[in-house]
Amino acid sequence: MNWSTIWELIKINILYSNPQSLANLKKRQEKHPKENFKAYKSMIRQQALMIAMFLVIYLFMFIGVDFSHYPGLFSFDVAMFFIMSTLTAFSSLYTIFYESNDLKLYIHLPVTSEELYIAKIVSSLGMGAVFLMPLISLLLIAYWQLLGNPLSILVAIVLFLVLLVSSMVLAIYINAWVGKIIVRSRKRKLISTIMMFVSTFGAFVLIFAINISNNKRTMTDGVFTDYPTIPYFKGFYDVVQAPFSTAALLNFWLPLLLILAMVYGIVTKVMPTYYREAFYISNENKVKQTKKPVNRPHQNQSLAQLLRKHHLLTLQNATLLTQTYLMPLMYVMLFIGPSLSRGTGFFKHISPDYFGVALLFGVSLGVMCATPTSFIGVGISLEKDNFTFIKSLPITLKKFLMDKFCLLVGLQLIVPMVIYLVFGLFVLHLHPLLTIAFCLGYALSLIVQGELMYRRDYRLLDLKWQDMTQLFTRGDGQWLTMGLIFGNLIVAGVLGFGAVIIANIIQQPLLISILLSCLILMVLGLAQLWIQKTFWKSLERL
Repeated sequence: MNWSTIWELIKINILYSNPQSLANLKKRQEKHPKENFKAYKSMIRQQALMIAMFLVIYLFMFIGVDFSHYPGLFSFDVAMFFIMSTLTAFSSLYTIFYESNDLKLYIHLPVTSEELYIAKIVSSLGMGAVFLMPLISLLLIAYWQLLGNPLSILVAIVLFLVLLVSSMVLAIYINAWVGKIIVRSRKRKLISTIMMFVSTFGAFVLIFAINISNNKRTMTDGVFTDYPTIPYFKGFYDVVQAPFSTAALLNFWLPLLLILAMVYGIVTKVMPTYYREAFYISNENKVKQTKKPVNRPHQNQSLAQLLRKHHLLTLQNATLLTQTYLMPLMYVMLFIGPSLSRGTGFFKHISPDYFGVALLFGVSLGVMCATPTSFIGVGISLEKDNFTFIKSLPITLKKFLMDKFCLLVGLQLIVPMVIYLVFGLFVLHLHPLLTIAFCLGYALSLIVQGELMYRRDYRLLDLKWQDMTQLFTRGDGQWLTMGLIFGNLIVAGVLGFGAVIIANIIQQPLLISILLSCLILMVLGLAQLWIQKTFWKSLERL
């Protein structure tokens, strides 16, 4: 095995580990060219900075807890960061192994399957280790409390390496399993998009649910209550407290043997067959599909149906799906999460007379979700070269863009709206009028703000993009997104709390809600008229 070759492969593959960071580095280099610029070094420095930041931040979070009395809390923290690390490592591994499309470049070079596999694994370590780094702080503090001597530092480092290897091994097996499915599938892009979205969404939902559950447990009777211990992760507590106990055997030593067996399987089974699994089988399937086309019954489809299907195909991007669907949920959870930890009783008692405030908060959320990183913010540019072809079809450009916008805004609305309705009515137990007002405000503002973002996409049209982040960041899109988020938080916060205070002073919440609703609807109506005049009508001349 040639380690110099592996190092060169690492320098190449590390660029695939985080496409968004790579796009930002390229953009920075274009603005401020440097003669000795090396992208891989910048990527390594960036990942090292993230690792150091996570290490320091969580050190202060753990330092005030005596883990020697709370093994359940210890196992919970280890489990939380381990799961996050494994999911992040899987995303990075999948991007490097199956999204880089670089195998055909190595197949004729003197590079073995094992060398390439090792290089790709090492390249993903930076992203995979980011969420695991807080565990160094946790292990150092907990083991010092248990042992009370400098030996705890060595034990913490060794067991952290065990966790790192375990996380990477699980991520590698998941990656290999998913890869086998994808290379044999005719719908590779769709499956890839779904898997990446599910892994990101699953991590968010899992961590949020666990945090809410444990916040409730922590606040019980005003005292700190330990959590139930989690199997396997409890083993990293047991092996230090009683290394030869039955609990340590079941939760640490036996799982460690299983991990070692899985490592052996990677070395002897997975690595040597990587070329065949990822390249040759994929090519064989392409040949079979070419020789044996699938016979489907002929269906007469209208132009509108064909275009609708075409629009859906352009949305198969995990990053875009995550930004569009995960962010609306994340904002709501961040705002109401602290209140949920104390139960939902507060929300039950909110009077329906405050429907105007609910409408305002819905409008604010809709504006924050209709950003340059959503469906409607990049929808036209997703066409790439197809946009030129579509302009030659016997349909007006206005009709094409309007139909596409209606489909995109419908897709962007439907999922959050259903979740908000269910969450508001059955989880928070809000009055139906408040829930409907919130959803109405969200829908109206997302449509109007979405038209502005759609217009912006048309003005900054980019049909030659290579990575989705290029569309997100064009025209200083990241600063616009930040401005929309923080600007809306300030404006909605001032108006909302101001309306509540005035309503309480004059004891007329219904009147204040009516006035606030009229003001909101008037602003949205004027914005819609302006967009109609400056964008939609201008398309009629094309």
